[in-house]
Amino acid sequence: MPVIRAADIMNILAADTQDEQTIANYRDIASRVTREIRKRAEEVVCHVEDMVFAKGRTNLLQLPHLALARSAQPLNIEVHNNMAKTLFTWASEKGFTIERNMLKCNILWLQGGVIECDPDRVVLLIFVRRPRRRDDGGVIEDAQGTTAGITVSEEPLSRGFLKSPTAESSFECQVGDMIVLEEGEQISVRREASVKEGTGPRDFCMFCIAHRKIPTGGAGEGGTA
Repeated sequence: MPVIRAADIMNILAADTQDEQTIANYRDIASRVTREIRKRAEEVVCHVEDMVFAKGRTNLLQLPHLALARSAQPLNIEVHNNMAKTLFTWASEKGFTIERNMLKCNILWLQGGVIECDPDRVVLLIFVRRPRRRDDGGVIEDAQGTTAGITVSEEPLSRGFLKSPTAESSFECQVGDMIVLEEGEQISVRREASVKEGTGPRDFCMFCIAHRKIPTGGAGEGGTA
């Protein structure tokens, strides 16, 4: 799925109705959900010192425990409270369900190569600020690990490629934008040649939630919210 906008959420939720008032209500819900997710994503702070390389990778880092980024907890709650219904409805329209219990929730920092969605998985990616060092004065945190100050500069856009078994396209995302990957789909950084053209950093950082995908009629706890 390409970058998810408020209109996409509204269309998913309103797919089975022609009632104008219901559609208007869904439009308001979609606007509120995307606004709140963007707000919470902008609050996420993680540090280079806490990141470790993913197994077998030298260009993909992750937090060993999400608890190391306490500022990500409000985003996690917002996704599960208000984005889950959209994901479940979208899956139902495509002929499968998603288990309510997540398989994995983490922050990934992709510096090169690709991330591919595993078989029987659906992955929601939300772009967050790139990790920074603790001695960087750009962000000030309070004792609870939440953002108490402001960034001294705006976070550069995240640019890369989305590839499915049948197509490939480029994307450009800001903090708070969302992408859903299905089985066999990949997200990758830009090629080095494009970076030399002065179009910003090559890496990007994402809050990642993975759920198990269940074909319609399969066993397991899933379904629509």
